[in-house]
Amino acid sequence: MTQPIRVGILGAGRALFMAQCRDAFPDDLVLAGLCDIRKARAEKAVKKHSFDRVFPTYEEMLDDKGIDLVVIGTPDHEHAGQAIQALEAGKHVLSEIPAAYEITELERLIALEEKTGLVYAMGNEVRWFPYLEAARKMADEGYWGRIFQSEAGYLHNLRLEGWRQTESETGEPHWRFDPQRPQTTFLGGGPHAFDTLRWLTGETNWVEVFAYGNEPYVEPHSEPANTVALLKGASGLISKVESSYVMVRPYCLYFNLFGDKGTFETSRQDSEGLFFTEQIPYMDRMEHLAVPYAARPGHGATGHGSSEIHMVEDIIQAIREHRPATINAREAARSIAPAICAYESIRTGQPVKIPGF
Repeated sequence: MTQPIRVGILGAGRALFMAQCRDAFPDDLVLAGLCDIRKARAEKAVKKHSFDRVFPTYEEMLDDKGIDLVVIGTPDHEHAGQAIQALEAGKHVLSEIPAAYEITELERLIALEEKTGLVYAMGNEVRWFPYLEAARKMADEGYWGRIFQSEAGYLHNLRLEGWRQTESETGEPHWRFDPQRPQTTFLGGGPHAFDTLRWLTGETNWVEVFAYGNEPYVEPHSEPANTVALLKGASGLISKVESSYVMVRPYCLYFNLFGDKGTFETSRQDSEGLFFTEQIPYMDRMEHLAVPYAARPGHGATGHGSSEIHMVEDIIQAIREHRPATINAREAARSIAPAICAYESIRTGQPVKIPGF
């Protein structure tokens, strides 16, 4: 009988989606431990989700030979360093987005994954949204033809949604609103847009980016909260990615594909897929894509429909089959490097070449 994968979770916040995934795969996953700098929160989560134990420090979790897979759900700028530590300690890794903040960190993740043979995965569950899987399949089958332009946007007004700006336990600034290092747009929610759009188009690498930013939202930090990037693909594809925390509107994550035979769009009102194609005779208007947005009926649910369950299923299979995960370190780098370079463009006011991976 195949032994279950013993999971250690770093961060008792978003990463707790793994507890719900454990319920979907009870024979494959064991919640072996949890570590969080807020001890009370960790103990509460351990009791609620039946973890084996609380680890006082991340180092103690990594030293435990019984941990097979580390799930990283900490502030964004900590992901790469903690993933590198885990790989060096012989653990598989599932990291929340983004994979890294620096190009050198991406290079290190790729080198470690390839050297150790361990599984690294960046957790962009949006790739498993059913309506986007359908759009990608239709792209592969030629419904859009040659895609020459694409667009994506992550529009998420955190304050409008009532996100807490201070930690309830300590009264200190929530890390997303930390005046010393607030969450960024392109490397916060933006990777959902960058990574998913590149996958939808089939583009291997974007090669150049020109970006703009305005509207700082955490005083006194000057980090722009409204950002737009124009990207050139190796194939000649033109792409636009926008990410904003200050647009006064409900949450929206949209994707548009424009090809020489058809178009796919996400409705910004209800997040439904819309399409038009010359490949279907007698179409004269955009039609609804009759596929669920994020949840497959009968497949359970986490914070993003059933998409996280299928993302975790991919990681389980990768570990079992000794193969790379779908969004492995190199694949993650191809999506995160453009976001990193976009900030260099904002700082310099110049287009920036994106390293290829």
